Amino acid sequence: MSNFRVSTEFLTKLAQDLRGCGDELEQGLKAFEAAGHTGTGFDFLDEACGHFKDKWQFGLKKVRECVKVLDQGLEQVQKNYDGTEQSIVKVLAPAGKP
Repeated sequence: MSNFRVSTEFLTKLAQDLRGCGDELEQGLKAFEAAGHTGTGFDFLDEACGHFKDKWQFGLKKVRECVKVLDQGLEQVQKNYDGTEQSIVKVLAPAGKP
């Protein structure tokens, strides 16, 4: 027999953590920008920093897109499990009791 259990509380926490992921990456990008990655005196270094910033921004955009999809999916999964659990409780309730 399988010992499978879904924790809707965990799904809620996971969704919250995923939403916070993009925020933390954005804070890192802002810190990088605040550090002043241009005007280092070396064109190749300024160019490398600009390339890194562009890649970070692209990656952040992709992370936010994925998190949005995952967040929506987790929300639907949680609703489905909650609905299933309520239906099971209703079906298993003794006759005449809600």
